[in-house]
Amino acid sequence: MSCEINPLIEWSIGQTGPDQWIIGSKMVCERVQDQESKPVDALVSWEHESQTFYLRKRTPQDPTRKGNTETDKAPGSGGSAAVWCIGDRHFKAYAWHGGMELESTNIRFVKDKVPSVPVPDVIYEWTDPDFNRSFLITKKIRGRTLEEAWLHLGPRRRELLAEEVACHISQLAKHTSSSFKTVCGRGVFEPRLLEKPREERPCWLPRLLGPFKEEDDMRNYMLRISNEVPPEIDQEFHFYHAELGPKNIILRENGAVAGIINWESAGYYPSFWVATKPLLDTFDLECDREEPKSWAHLLRRKLEVHHFTEQDRKYERWVKGML
Repeated sequence: MSCEINPLIEWSIGQTGPDQWIIGSKMVCERVQDQESKPVDALVSWEHESQTFYLRKRTPQDPTRKGNTETDKAPGSGGSAAVWCIGDRHFKAYAWHGGMELESTNIRFVKDKVPSVPVPDVIYEWTDPDFNRSFLITKKIRGRTLEEAWLHLGPRRRELLAEEVACHISQLAKHTSSSFKTVCGRGVFEPRLLEKPREERPCWLPRLLGPFKEEDDMRNYMLRISNEVPPEIDQEFHFYHAELGPKNIILRENGAVAGIINWESAGYYPSFWVATKPLLDTFDLECDREEPKSWAHLLRRKLEVHHFTEQDRKYERWVKGML
């Protein structure tokens, strides 16, 4: 079983010169001194420090890539996703296959339906089947991640932050569906609710769950793959980010939320998952070795105010009973 995407995710972007980057197998990003030098076939462009950056389709005349671009790559990149900063824009590459919802679709949904929730501005997104990944360009959100800021936040600031994030979750959750799905009706990318993977399947390849037309369909699936009864599933599914760990929340200098990133797992989830998901290690703080779950516990307390209750024990028993 292959556990590494080919080519490696860190090879998604290669710099071929001081002003040119090869993006996957399809695109080229280039820098010129002014707008007049931008080609007419540019797909999108932006300004940074009096220079123009633009994206265009790759041609046979373009040079081959020289290697991975480590410069300005975001900390923690690797595995199935990586982020670079080029011209003050974030270029994200993440593992993808046909049928997956595009992250930009989720971001635009939130911007339209719940504009109070701060999300990145989408510049451009495309899929690259030859590289088994999707590329997303967004405007950079100024600030530090919660992970970077946590140890510098006092108790009261942490409380206010958790209240703010819980309010955002509650506002998103007001958008409901009778089905377990993404906003466009696709399967949801949530590995922690899936059955055990087949050995022959590459472990980097994203697996999707559903869609399920109604709660009985999801309940029957969860009963089929485990000897234990799953957590309770209500008739309504709630729109949820599902990955609100400390690296996906960007904070301003005053500790308030400047933006929430990484929306590829967003979809309509059962109510129990909203408060149960923080139990898992993706919500852990790496900076706080003594209390890595302090953010998760604080957030869950605030979610109780919004009537989201955890079902940790039922979920853990269900996972242990998987066939």
